[in-house]
Amino acid sequence: MAMVEMRNIGPFVDSVPLLDEPERLREKAREEGCLFFKSLIEPQAVMAVRRQTLKVCRDHGWLDKDAPLIEGVANGDMPAVVVDGPEWQAFYGDVLGVRDFHALAQHPALIDMLERLFAEKVLPHGSNIFRGIFPNSPTVSTPPHQDHFYIGSSEETWTAWMPLGDCPVNLGGLAVVPGSHRQGLLEVHNAQGAGGHGVDVEEESTWMGGDFLCGDVLIFHSHLVHQGRDNLSADLLRLSVDYRYQPASHPIRQDLLQPHMGWVTWEEAYAGWPADDPIKYYWKKMDIKILPPHGNEPPSRAKS
Repeated sequence: MAMVEMRNIGPFVDSVPLLDEPERLREKAREEGCLFFKSLIEPQAVMAVRRQTLKVCRDHGWLDKDAPLIEGVANGDMPAVVVDGPEWQAFYGDVLGVRDFHALAQHPALIDMLERLFAEKVLPHGSNIFRGIFPNSPTVSTPPHQDHFYIGSSEETWTAWMPLGDCPVNLGGLAVVPGSHRQGLLEVHNAQGAGGHGVDVEEESTWMGGDFLCGDVLIFHSHLVHQGRDNLSADLLRLSVDYRYQPASHPIRQDLLQPHMGWVTWEEAYAGWPADDPIKYYWKKMDIKILPPHGNEPPSRAKS
């Protein structure tokens, strides 16, 4: 089991009322390292991505073919998929070709909220993440961790997490430790679950979690401790996305503008998209500083 027990857990508190008070929004973000926004995005936009990614799941045998697609009922007869194995890579490559999956990361409501938080232009990362968690698979939940260990680059990177559809607690979701970002970077150790690494959390820590409705969004600082909750549903896939952002004035590593995991190129992901789609190579239209993947070369400038 990758998820650790949470003895003390409180509900999410809606930060939507603070969007018209940016200073208070930023103050809460500095104090807690996370912000929850109820109904930030219209459900239709989220459900469109759910429907398209579920089609990929069905094509790869993940779904019960006799159940309605939109319900996301898992195929109980499907053998376990080895994460990072060839079947998973083929599946993930198809997901990364879904245009609306990437477009959702640049939804105007998300960008507007982040511009208020950063008090400047926002640079979305290109390495958008899709997660499909099978029921009763606690060994693949995400253990407590800090994103900066995996991301690097700007420490002021924030992750936006949202489920693709309603996500009651028994379906999984995400839980966070408010204020834990102020501890700085913690010692990392090997751990069971997604990512394979985790950090220790004091047993008496106060967590924050709860049900998500379609359109709810949770954002958090790259140093904030958080974990995935187990999917305890009887037969449903839990679908969610992780999108990451940083202030546009901060340098970004080149690999963070590439497709997640590096198994496909943008040329492969964009195959079939309209030639003039504005989502394609969006960062090339921005004046940003790009660092090499390993930081051993001088930075370059990417301009429109």
